[in-house]
Amino acid sequence: MATGDEAFQKAMRLAAISGLRSMLGPALVATATRRPERDQLIAAAVAEMVLDKIPLMPSRASLLPLVARGLAGAWVANTIMKEEGEDNPWAVPIGAAVAMGVAAAAPRIRGLLRVALGVPDVVLGLAEDALAIKLGADSVGITLNEVKGLAGNALSELPENLRPAIEELKGRFLPTS
Repeated sequence: MATGDEAFQKAMRLAAISGLRSMLGPALVATATRRPERDQLIAAAVAEMVLDKIPLMPSRASLLPLVARGLAGAWVANTIMKEEGEDNPWAVPIGAAVAMGVAAAAPRIRGLLRVALGVPDVVLGLAEDALAIKLGADSVGITLNEVKGLAGNALSELPENLRPAIEELKGRFLPTS
């Protein structure tokens, strides 16, 4: 178990990761704490990394993505602090602020790097993914090989996990004969 300062620092690192990729922080925390929804969060994190490379995606600094990252940062901060047995009333709001701050700053930094280095945005996005995964995995104490295996498992189970939701939607919206 970490000290209060160590737990807080870990929580803030994962909040920052959530600012880069909103679902990655929760996926890593859910994995480290063995939460039952971890496979769905891992699949969502992978999907987000793929969708981030599509030019038509809204900026993470626009309102809804910014709020989503703030909520993710608050959730990871709260979960880590509870897991570490620490009670810091500031962890949740600061986690939200850190995630939102990173989310607001990252596109600007990425844009400056694109111009200054002449590197395509997709390459910078992949580098950002790698950085977020490495820092996040280190924060929760899992290896990159474990991350790769967990992502592969989550994606292979995705069709089975989505089947009940798809069947429910069919029942609600498609007429039965």
